[in-house]
Order: sequence, then C-alpha cells, then structure tokens
Amino acid sequence: MSNKKEKIALVLSGGGSRGAYEAGVWQALTELGIDIDIVTGASVGAINGAMVCQGDLDLTVSLWREIETHMIFDVPKDSQPIDYAKEIIINGGAGVSGLKELLEKYIDEEKIRRSPVEYGLVIVERSNLKPHYFFKKDIPKGRLVDYILASSSVFPAIHPYEIDGVEYIDGGYADVLPIGLALKKNPAKVIAVKLNAIGILRYDAIRKTRHLKTIESAWNLGSTLVFDPRNSRRIMQLGYLDTMKAFKILDGKYFTFAKRDFSKWDLMLADACAHILGLDPTIIYSKASFIPRIAQAVEDSRKEVDEAFEAFKKIKIRHVHVAEVIQDIKSLTSPRAMCLIIAENLKERGLDSMYMSRTALTLIPEQVNAARFLVKNNLI
Repeated sequence: MSNKKEKIALVLSGGGSRGAYEAGVWQALTELGIDIDIVTGASVGAINGAMVCQGDLDLTVSLWREIETHMIFDVPKDSQPIDYAKEIIINGGAGVSGLKELLEKYIDEEKIRRSPVEYGLVIVERSNLKPHYFFKKDIPKGRLVDYILASSSVFPAIHPYEIDGVEYIDGGYADVLPIGLALKKNPAKVIAVKLNAIGILRYDAIRKTRHLKTIESAWNLGSTLVFDPRNSRRIMQLGYLDTMKAFKILDGKYFTFAKRDFSKWDLMLADACAHILGLDPTIIYSKASFIPRIAQAVEDSRKEVDEAFEAFKKIKIRHVHVAEVIQDIKSLTSPRAMCLIIAENLKERGLDSMYMSRTALTLIPEQVNAARFLVKNNLI
C-alpha cells in the first residue's frame, strides 16, 4: 500500500474586491486541516494564491480587513464612481502604484520560491489576447510582483502592465478560473473558488477534472472595483461559511445552520424563510437561536403586513385566477409581506389554500416555502 499523499489543488478565480471571499475559504480549509499542494489563480486569485503559497493566512485576513479602494488605485481617498470613470476616459484606466506598494510589502518572493506549494498564474497579452501561463519556476527571479500585477490589470479600468516591452492585461480575459493550469501538476482533487466576475470560464478544463469541488456564494458579493472593509469582512465570513457547508460541516444554502438541526425538507423551508425575512447570512444558526429571530422578524413586519392586507382585500374581489392574484400582490407589496399574507392563508385553509396550487408553487416557490415554515413552527 502506498503512503504517498494525494495532491490537492486550490484554484482561485479573478474578481477584484470579491477576493476577500477567497481569504475566508482559505481560513476554513486551514481549520479543516486541508493542506494545499498546488494553487493557481487569475487576477486577485493570483494575489491570494501567492499568499497561500507563502502560508501567511493571518496576514492575508488582516490585509483584507483593512484594504480600501484608494489604497489600490491612483485616485483620491474620498473618490466617487465618477472619479474612476474620469480616470478610465482621460488616462486609459487608473494607475495601480498603490497596489504595487502593497504587493511589494506583503509578497515575500523568496518565501514563495522556497515553499513546497506549487504556485501558478495567468496573464494575457493586450495586443492579441493570447494567454500565458506560468508557474513560479518559470518567472524570472525578482519579477514575481510584476507578473502578479500583470495578471491583475483589469483593462480598461486599470492600465495594462508592461513587462519587457509587452503590455499585459488581466488573466481573466482568457481564463478567469485557471483549473487547466492546476491540472498540469496532476492533482488528485481540485477545490475551485468562483467569484462570478466577468471573465472567460474554460469549461473544457472543468469537464476534465475528475474530483472537483466548487465553492461559490449564493449572495451578491458586491462591486469588483470597490474595496470596502465592511463588505470585505462580510464576504470573508461568507467564504468561510460556504466552505464549511461544501465540506458538510454545516448546513444551508443562503444561510448557515448547525448540522442536523433541521431535516433536509425543513432546512429548505428555513433557508427560504430567512432569505425572505432578511436575516443576517453571516451568522451560524442553531434551531434554538433561529426560531426567535424569525419570530422577531415577523413582529417587525407587522405594520407592513397590515397595510398589505388592506390592499389584498381589494384585489381578491377583482380576480378569480391565482396567477392574477399573485401578480397583483407582487406589485403592491414586498416579498416579506407577501410571505406573511400567504402564511395567514395557509394557516386558515391548509392544503385547500390557493397558494398550494401548482401555479403558486411555480410562480412564488420561495415565498410559499417561507410561509410553510412559519405555519409549521407556529410563528404566525
């Protein structure tokens, strides 16, 4: 029997400020005792990948908790989106001297070269959009930060980055999730982190990957070009929680629940209910903590629901068809109030409720499931 360890690859997507999510994923993988043997990335994934290769998790987390837009791009501290637009129009993109300073401060090239972790990135020639793939051994000594900057140059928002007289742009223009690069090192398993940013996704490489676990958020992770510490902390926690769910340590889709606190069916209803009622997705909920929070959310929505009921009384008289009733309710009130209206109806009429019809379950499945959870747990 061979004792040879199976190699695990971590592939990090491009996505600008959404890269904080990847830091949260790495944090969870570390807690789970999953050692990374190969790491590849494009754009911000190349930056985070370098930190993974260094092994500096705490440094990476602290960096993402503090980094702001003006520290990355050459724009004033209190810049508004219009200021970025001016930079792009007048100067052909924003400069990244701030990012270069940060990378030179935090990236330890010698440590990366000594690391047993294989590290790779992708850059793209501006003139012909030809991708170039590099592992650390292929990058000239002393030039690692240059290649990372080239991989992160999201043209036209950022100037192209020149290396030896050739202009390069963001690696995502050719391969936003460089799984194929990782496969060159023959990993037994691949963990891919998708940030759902603009870029070319190589489905051929995805199809060739035999043991692939993809981690991505069900939530909007925010603008890729706005670096806000508050959002970074939020999405870092989402990355952590999504990883724990991907490895079956915790449960849930949008929200996160203690393992086995809910049956599979009730978990779906609870997730829908939390989503509709606007609970905080960065918290781990036990059943004991979740029910009171839902009850409070229902109470907080009472005034809105009372107003919606008045409107609902009028439209019930006008329409016979379920689809027409649903469309009118949707136009008059919020998904939250609609959910509570449905719950009241389910409580009164049970399976005879019009909201248990195939039409309703097709048009508004999440609101109906949320309402089912409220009725089942006597929260309405």
